[in-house]
Amino acid sequence: MDPLVEAMIAWVGIYPLTALALVLGVRRLPRSRAVSNDAAPSVSVVVSARNEARDLPRCIEALLALDYPPQKLQIVLVDDLSDDGTGALVDAVARAHPHVVALHTAALAENGLEAKARGIAHGFAHATGEWVLITDADGKVPRTWVRHLLGEAGPNVTVVSGSVVVEPRRWWGLAERLVNLFLHPINHGVAGWGVPVVAIGPNMGVRRAAYQRVGGLVASPPLVAEDLALYLLATREGGEARCYLDPETTVVLTPVPSPRHLVSQVRRFALGGVAQDWRYALGLTVALSWGTAVMGLVFLGWMISFAPWAAVVGAKIGADALLLGSQARRGGETLRWYEPLLLQPTLLVLVSIVTVSLALRRRIHWRGEGYAVRFD
Repeated sequence: MDPLVEAMIAWVGIYPLTALALVLGVRRLPRSRAVSNDAAPSVSVVVSARNEARDLPRCIEALLALDYPPQKLQIVLVDDLSDDGTGALVDAVARAHPHVVALHTAALAENGLEAKARGIAHGFAHATGEWVLITDADGKVPRTWVRHLLGEAGPNVTVVSGSVVVEPRRWWGLAERLVNLFLHPINHGVAGWGVPVVAIGPNMGVRRAAYQRVGGLVASPPLVAEDLALYLLATREGGEARCYLDPETTVVLTPVPSPRHLVSQVRRFALGGVAQDWRYALGLTVALSWGTAVMGLVFLGWMISFAPWAAVVGAKIGADALLLGSQARRGGETLRWYEPLLLQPTLLVLVSIVTVSLALRRRIHWRGEGYAVRFD
């Protein structure tokens, strides 16, 4: 038998088995539970925003509606060099609500931090809660968010994390949703087997004392994947992480504004991990290389041998349906029948663009919003 055909057949067995292991891991994840008022710790919620006047009002509305003891809740809104009215918005909200604090980074001294990491670090510096929870300006948290993220946060837990789902507005919003549904089961799957590896930026919390003990974000610039940096900082001294995937802890995100923003976001995910730690660098390099080869095989394998190619494609679509379905169901979403099919060209385009562009250019533009960070 042709070696290429043998390789295709071997891959048919590898990918579904890997997907099955991740799906089982997702199912093993514990359900979150609500912390009572008496046991509820003090919490600060930090949102860093740059030019987010369009999406921030919805985010703030959801934060103000949180089901949590008001005397134990602080909301910190950080305006990071905005020029679209974001600053005026956070000031107005802070004037109307005593538990809301408005901050601005315009007068901050240079500290080596760029992009969202600068705003998050500034928010941490003014947070008073035992826990600091983080979400994005384009996110809508459920009313149960704080209670359920902290329901199992025992004394050894230093990081908590939920999941996110993207509203499928416009075709690139659907593409962003599919990418999230494909990538997040990897994190949730390994966490279900007891090996959490990262927290999701728009939906995470850090015990403030653990953050302060290691010097905070300013101790490890430059940063573009601030969520991974926070996760590694908070668990550096042996702290435990809790990862959840259920409707009570899932944040709904507005899609990025354009296809260019989507590519920028995926490039940031990839290079941010590579720049953070050798283990992540190795894993991401292998994943991108394997992913490029796999997508090439899926779309060009028919030229080698049709029957093995058809088996490869069928196995991949079936495995992806399991992955996406497990993520969607646990998060309270419904997977549409066509989404595993649309995932294939979506991955082909994004993996190809990201792999080539990272090889040619190391500069990361933060969602196209004017931030630029270079890793050498």
